[in-house]
Amino acid sequence: MVPLRLCLCILLFSWVLLEAAQAAGIGELPTYQGLCQQQGDMCGVQCRVAGGADGLCNKVGLCICRPL
Repeated sequence: MVPLRLCLCILLFSWVLLEAAQAAGIGELPTYQGLCQQQGDMCGVQCRVAGGADGLCNKVGLCICRPL
């Protein structure tokens, strides 16, 4: 009975954390493909338009927006 109760507590705690993260807006900023290969700072411009602080290109050329 104790392992079942522990499992349910962990599941409930995980669900609460997920809901809190969604309410805080974590993970809402998009990523873009193809902007890192363009001339200029199109990654940063597009991320600022989307409501982020700036955008960074990773090693595979994916533009990742940083939150404000």
